[in-house]
Amino acid sequence: MEEFEKNSPWGISLDEIPPEGLQVKFEDLKEIGDLKIIEPLSGHLFLKKRGIEVWVKGSIKGSIELTCDLCLENFLFSIDRAFEVLLQPKRSLNYEGEKELSLEELEVSFYENSFIDYLGIIYEELLLTLPFRNICREGCKGLCPVCGTNLNKETCRCVKVKKSSPFAVLKELRTISEKSIGKEV
Repeated sequence: MEEFEKNSPWGISLDEIPPEGLQVKFEDLKEIGDLKIIEPLSGHLFLKKRGIEVWVKGSIKGSIELTCDLCLENFLFSIDRAFEVLLQPKRSLNYEGEKELSLEELEVSFYENSFIDYLGIIYEELLLTLPFRNICREGCKGLCPVCGTNLNKETCRCVKVKKSSPFAVLKELRTISEKSIGKEV
């Protein structure tokens, strides 16, 4: 079993993966990409070579800090993700125009120069774990659009202006039209 060594390129050459596969364990991973890790990441990767493709099965556990999209407060986001991904050589990509991907193709990633980058795999899976919208809790009230007060912590005294519908003009036209039709009769 291979262990993570800090300050070194962390990965393996395709030729070094044994036929029975390779188990890689990582613990206490505190830095990866631009994510702010609160509880160090731990988990494992299992790599199995199939010709020039590599099947990776693994898991990641830990927690990171995210910023709520509504109230801009930081909050803890727990990660406990199991994943499987097929790695193919980048040169096998077909760059001929746009193509709609199938579900199977979405679980494919790529490697270059016959080198499998462990941190690249872990980082990509972490990004796939993140929610589309970062919401600190269900029912978050966000910020007042007028004064910027965090409505989860206090109420503001701003006058709430009810926006009129862009279709309100049509309603007025209808009313005017009905009145003018009534006068003609």
